[in-house]
Amino acid sequence: MTIDGSDIISLDCSSTVLDTIFFMKRNKIRRIVVTCEGKMAGLFTVDEAIKQIIGGSVEDKLKDTKLKRLVNVESNEPYEIAKSMIANSVDAVIFSRRIITEKDLVRGFPWNDEEKMFDLAVKAIAIEGFTRLSTAAEIMVRNSIRHLPVAEEQPLGMLSARDVVYRFSDRLSLQEEVKLVMVPYLVKGDKTLSLREGTEIMMSKGIGSLVFEDQGLYIVTLKDLVKHIYMYSMKY
Repeated sequence: MTIDGSDIISLDCSSTVLDTIFFMKRNKIRRIVVTCEGKMAGLFTVDEAIKQIIGGSVEDKLKDTKLKRLVNVESNEPYEIAKSMIANSVDAVIFSRRIITEKDLVRGFPWNDEEKMFDLAVKAIAIEGFTRLSTAAEIMVRNSIRHLPVAEEQPLGMLSARDVVYRFSDRLSLQEEVKLVMVPYLVKGDKTLSLREGTEIMMSKGIGSLVFEDQGLYIVTLKDLVKHIYMYSMKY
């Protein structure tokens, strides 16, 4: 069993962060390979974009930013990919001049019906609808997360790092309330969902997290699933 990746999309390191954000929004992508003098130098993702936006440094050139490490793997076997992602704190790796993302790994892994998705869930950090996008972005960076459920008396929606970055590309500001930007619903899972069923929902909906209600909101993300693949590989 191997995991297929996709063609690499890249920008030169002389591009500014703002130009890169516009490019990401236009092409509907969350990460890009940065090249300098024709050589791959690192990854720029929505995580780096948010940090630059918060720091007011969107005019910086990519070569002057802190990029994610570019990790090359010698095998596209899922356990090796998961191990490399976890060990290097990255959400994508390079194999044979193609990029393999967390989503690629989760989509291609043979999940089972014995384990329950909810067993991987952690308590979600939720925000209220009137929270400013700038505050939400700071919460994401501080907690190294990409998804914030929005709730008041009832769950209202989901705000992702991609939503924040794309909205900034439209307004060049993060002063709006999150309820104007969030996806106005939550994709929820039942506690009885198996790992296979849960990941199928995520892939069919094109989402990076699944939310559960159990005296509060709990969440499972792509990163949690990659960690599970890695931990499973350590047992055998």
